[in-house]
Formats: sequence, structure tokens, C-alpha cells
Amino acid sequence: MRRLLRPLALRSGLLPRLLFLAVLGGGLLLWAELRKPRDLQLSIDLTEALPGDIREVDVVVRRGAHALARHDVRYGDAGAPGTVELVVHAAPGEAEVETTLGYGEKPSRRRIVLVMLLGGKTARVSAK
Repeated sequence: MRRLLRPLALRSGLLPRLLFLAVLGGGLLLWAELRKPRDLQLSIDLTEALPGDIREVDVVVRRGAHALARHDVRYGDAGAPGTVELVVHAAPGEAEVETTLGYGEKPSRRRIVLVMLLGGKTARVSAK
């Protein structure tokens, strides 16, 4: 009589299998959401330079050996603005930002900085 009262799912081991598949599927969905590329904000602060001093800004954003974004702008005689804003379409995480500043008569200056790109927060790099 007791055998007849036990649910079919427990007798065949179906319930533990379904529970395992549900946990596995939920974990995979969460992992995919965390790795999904987003539009991340990056701000290059150029206020330390004299106005009109910087004529060209070249920014390369990398993760590992792969380039995520590149921003190369020539500003001419007017010079670069105090802040250059970029949008990087990538998954959140640490990235290497290489900034090359081209001056009118001086040699270019290159700087590499590690930043944390996060969704909803602007990463700031000071180009000294």
C-alpha cells in the first residue's frame, strides 16, 4: 500500500534530475548576463594641459591582447577640450587604457593605465 502512495516522480528519480537541470539552467543564464557586452563610459581628463596645447588625442582601450575601442581625433589649432568622453561596448571588467597626446611643437606623450570599466559608472583617466 505504501508503494502506491509514493509519487511517481520520487520513485523514478525524476525530481532530483529536474531540480539539477533548473539550477544548471539558472546558473548559465546568470553567467551569460554577467558577460554580456554593455555600453561603458570612459572619461579622459585633459585639464592639466594648457588650453590649446594638445592637438591630437589617441585612446586605445584593450583587454588582454584584444583592442576593445579606439578613439583618434585631431583638434587642430583650437586644441582639445578639457575632457574627452568615450563609450566602450564591452563586458564590464578591468581594461588597459593607452592614451597618446599629440602636442603642437613638443613630442607626443604616451601613458598606459589600468581602469575598471563598470556599467552605470564612468571610469576616469587623468592624462598628466
